[in-house]
Amino acid sequence: MEIRNKVVLITGASSGIGAGVARRLAKEGAKVVLTARRKELLDSLAQEITAQGGQALALQVDVTDNHAIKEMVNETVAKYGRLDVLVNNAGLGFSSDVKDIDPARLRLQVAVNLVALIECAQAALRPMVAQGSGLIINVASLAGLVGAPGSSVYSATKFGVIGFSDSLRREVHKQGVRVTTFCPGFVATDFSPRLKKISMGAPDAPYLPGVMSVEYVAGVIAGIIRRPRRLVLVPFAFSTLVQLARAFPGIVDWASDRFTIR
Repeated sequence: MEIRNKVVLITGASSGIGAGVARRLAKEGAKVVLTARRKELLDSLAQEITAQGGQALALQVDVTDNHAIKEMVNETVAKYGRLDVLVNNAGLGFSSDVKDIDPARLRLQVAVNLVALIECAQAALRPMVAQGSGLIINVASLAGLVGAPGSSVYSATKFGVIGFSDSLRREVHKQGVRVTTFCPGFVATDFSPRLKKISMGAPDAPYLPGVMSVEYVAGVIAGIIRRPRRLVLVPFAFSTLVQLARAFPGIVDWASDRFTIR
């Protein structure tokens, strides 16, 4: 799929991966629709993109509100006449042992990372099926392939995203809609205190293997749009970790104690 002139809706676009993807795709000529809760950050990003000659629409959306999700898609179609790509990126995580996690935080992670992702895909499918084409990129995580200690609920939601995506892909491919599951490893964003230190280049930043820049990850997502695939894991070297976790789980048990993102 060519990126130029495609209408791309990005959830969680106010910072991190979502903002990076918006910048990259806008530079390549896409019409980007930026959605998140933080309106000031969205407006600033939209102004940045338009100042550089791109096209951007900023919509303040809380993805835990199903009505807001439907309106987000309706406004996109009303503005641009179609919806070509959904980058289903909104997500959050709280590091905590299961015995200690706050019930409200537990439910919020499931609501944002899994329920909202499903509802965003459901809303996007309506115009995509009607036009006979579209691509849904569901952002999961390496933690959806290998369970992460201290992030059990987060991992559970991402395992769920992978299962949902796999089923949805088979469900809609005859209707012209493609579905890709995107599983990034560590990305230098403010998603966790450790990753934020790395992104800031702090002198006491911890070492985590295979940490990727937002720009690199945005480039990978641009590549997925050009050539959709079933599942994309980056960095590719982590595919060995996934295979090890299945064949020799004890080795990964040892490694995971050293390289969590708490």
